[in-house]
Amino acid sequence: MQVTSLSSFLEASVEEEGRVFDYLSSFSCEKNKDVEYFLHNKAIENEKRDLSRTSVVIDEDNNHEIIGYFTVLIKSFEFTNVSGTKRKQLTGNKKASSFNAILIGQLARSDAYKDIVSGKQILDLTIEHCKNFIKRTTAMKVVCVEFEDIEPLHTFYESNQFKVLQKNENGLIISYTVI
Repeated sequence: MQVTSLSSFLEASVEEEGRVFDYLSSFSCEKNKDVEYFLHNKAIENEKRDLSRTSVVIDEDNNHEIIGYFTVLIKSFEFTNVSGTKRKQLTGNKKASSFNAILIGQLARSDAYKDIVSGKQILDLTIEHCKNFIKRTTAMKVVCVEFEDIEPLHTFYESNQFKVLQKNENGLIISYTVI
């Protein structure tokens, strides 16, 4: 498996953006059409507008097929009903009203790899990317995810060292880990 930034695809061949679009369109995720839609329709535009950074996990041994992908960005979170102890742990200030974090905005695995590569492996690559690139250059140490309040997602993130922080205004769970 190799992780390649979407920006490197776009920089390599500006005139061939259509080929990059076609390549991304080969990704399929029937279980979560939102993550499929994002990669097919929003990732390139968000990359070009510097709204987020998408990285593609590639199978080097199988015609560079897309195994999965992740998208990260820096986001500010407002605290709601969070203890001073937790605020201090995340910001160093028990009276802080907000904090900045790395948000994993998208995390997905291709249907073609569901029995070959685990979601944990994609998440581990994402966390490694956050540690090696983002933390090193920005000093950000908190990684967050927002997800629907359903049991399989709670179990997945909790088993991967994420702790529930709070619900956001849309009813999504915000969980975090410190890297």
